[in-house]
Amino acid sequence: MKIIFVSLTFLLLLITTAVGMDRLMGLTLYQSLHNVINPFRVMETPELFILFLFLLLWVLDLLTVWLWRRKKTAS
Repeated sequence: MKIIFVSLTFLLLLITTAVGMDRLMGLTLYQSLHNVINPFRVMETPELFILFLFLLLWVLDLLTVWLWRRKKTAS
């Protein structure tokens, strides 16, 4: 649970920093959010597949550790 919280916190901080820098350059909020999402919009199919594969493996790793700890504390 800590890993998920830390990962989401870093994600939020990085997005906030990117949006803040774009706002300081004079872009609107819509343009700034478009700049944050744009790298994912220009990805090709193999790149998206690899990204989702990495995310799936990360989630599976978190679930296995969580289930292992849960099983260990139950016995």
